[in-house]
Amino acid sequence: MKIDPRVKLIYILLLTSLAILAKDIIYISTIVLVSIVVNICLKTDIIKAIKRISFYVSFIIFITLVQSMAVKGGTPLIYIGTFVFVSTTGIIFAVEFLLRMLVIILSGIIATSTDGREMADGMQKMGIPYEFVFMSGIALRFFPIFSDEFRARLNAITMRGINIKKLPFRKKIKLYVYLLAPTISGCILRSEQLAVSIEARGFRALEHRTMFRELKMRPIDWVVLVIGLVLAGGFLFCNYYIGSFVAIA
Repeated sequence: MKIDPRVKLIYILLLTSLAILAKDIIYISTIVLVSIVVNICLKTDIIKAIKRISFYVSFIIFITLVQSMAVKGGTPLIYIGTFVFVSTTGIIFAVEFLLRMLVIILSGIIATSTDGREMADGMQKMGIPYEFVFMSGIALRFFPIFSDEFRARLNAITMRGINIKKLPFRKKIKLYVYLLAPTISGCILRSEQLAVSIEARGFRALEHRTMFRELKMRPIDWVVLVIGLVLAGGFLFCNYYIGSFVAIA
């Protein structure tokens, strides 16, 4: 389904905001299901996108496990004497955190269904200054560059006969810290080259930037936008009024 990028941006804002405002695990699960349905309607490859960020998924799962042990309260599930490792409250908080992060990931996948230039044009049409739009686009493109720089240096160490997987944890941390300095310096060098390049091409030479294709809202875009706003309003009503009423009851 071809949808105006501005509608997608509003959906991303709604989904992430509602996930943060949700008070109950059932409401957060509903937002997750809605995010999945939106991605299916936009025909995004969810599995492929999650595989590309598998490192971050592992990190999120690790934080979830830590949070399940850090939050106390409720019925103890795993404990030794008076020391409680995992409780029901900790499990609930951890699952809520995991679901919220899943909503953020799924919302980010929605943005990948549109070309970066169209998304930037949509942000500019919404009144966001072009300098901020351009800066955001460049920052997103630097994530894979940073990853490639870091991976190249890891491969160079591996080719010297060092098996990183067999290193002790402390040495592995030191190795990663040593690799960060040249990786960051390489990214800074690339950013300086990019700055020279865009200045040579007359970046912001004119006050108003012209667009090759003007974005126009179609009837289907308005329908999808209204559906999203109505669902968001209904969710907030249930979350703050019906949810509170159920808790009191």
